Amino acid sequence: MTTGQPLPQMGWAQELDALTDAWPYVSPPFLAANEQAMPEAKPWHTIATRARGELALLPGYVLTADPAVDHDPRTYLGWQPPTGDTVCCGVDVAATVTAEIDALDPQAFFPALLLGSPLGYRTEVAYNFWTPTLFAAMVDKLVPAAFAAGIRSIVAPWICARAGNDSLVAALERTGGHATFWGFEDYVRLDAGSWDGHLTNLPAKKRQRITGDARRAAATGIRIQRVDGEAIRPYAARIAELTCLNREKNGAGERPEHIATMLTVLLDAGVDLRAYLGSLDGDVVASCVVFRKGHHLLPKWAGFDYQRLGERSGIYFALVLNAPVRDAYAEGLRTVEFGAGAHEAKTLRGCQSREITTVMVLADQALRPRVAELLDAFGAARRVAFNAPVAPVGGRALITLPAGGSACCSNG
Repeated sequence: MTTGQPLPQMGWAQELDALTDAWPYVSPPFLAANEQAMPEAKPWHTIATRARGELALLPGYVLTADPAVDHDPRTYLGWQPPTGDTVCCGVDVAATVTAEIDALDPQAFFPALLLGSPLGYRTEVAYNFWTPTLFAAMVDKLVPAAFAAGIRSIVAPWICARAGNDSLVAALERTGGHATFWGFEDYVRLDAGSWDGHLTNLPAKKRQRITGDARRAAATGIRIQRVDGEAIRPYAARIAELTCLNREKNGAGERPEHIATMLTVLLDAGVDLRAYLGSLDGDVVASCVVFRKGHHLLPKWAGFDYQRLGERSGIYFALVLNAPVRDAYAEGLRTVEFGAGAHEAKTLRGCQSREITTVMVLADQALRPRVAELLDAFGAARRVAFNAPVAPVGGRALITLPAGGSACCSNG
């Protein structure tokens, strides 16, 4: 087992064979694209191997002062940068928090090690073998090595409640970290056999919302088409522009060149991508890029020209939710994984949810108690924003499926 390592070489075909069940966002092809798009993020990966090609990879990236807001450890304490940018579903926290953190030496947090995929918004281990102590052994290796190398904070922002990930949270807590609630990611299990069966199985109100969305989208005159693989390439710049417009509308920052570079590198690598495009009067005004891996579709980058579309066109749902689910049923897949963003809207249309946890470990042990308090306050504010009830079980909040939440930025 080694840490502070560069990314292992692996193509898309190898990923499908060797890391079949790993999320594509934490596997080498996506991370290689991420590294080209964000050369300022220095790789610090933790890698465990065994015989016969067995591999476990916990991605990590070292960031210096003032990275993008989603990648800044201070953000997860309730701090806001002078630009006003916020993370997905940002919440209002007392202005005194920003002032308190600004008063600290930046070296309390930087260099920072972000665990996971910066542009994939997922903290997870990609692995094809398992032992009960695997995640703990990886964390026990990386944390002291990172601090010995001068890293001042380790942040694991987006650990979703998939099987086994509680071990990752627990391992980081044992090294001195503190965990808090971040939000939800949403998904649909394809249990109904067909799109028509899916609609029939939904409660009446959810079914009516979906059919109402479809009527509104049709009334706009927007033409929706799907393009696959290489056919996406001519639209890469426009997709990046639309995605960033969507992020900007919701108070979050993103750079079009990041997404355009990601798309180009992923297409060069032969990653299985499709894009749903909405056109009005010959112009692409809406887009959603979707990964297919194994039995799953994963909508990733969604963007809309709201000046052309208005706020209530219904095209978001037609493009991001309905089209992927309809196609996934037609292809006999198992789930559509929507990720974080627009949580309330998705649950009101039949999605299920997983909780996402953030963990932070600070090198300065004297600051850890105050950081834990700030993390707790930030997590509590986000629970209010998501209308997520708190049900303590053994000191940790029980994962619950809220009735509602806050509207926020779209996937990605």
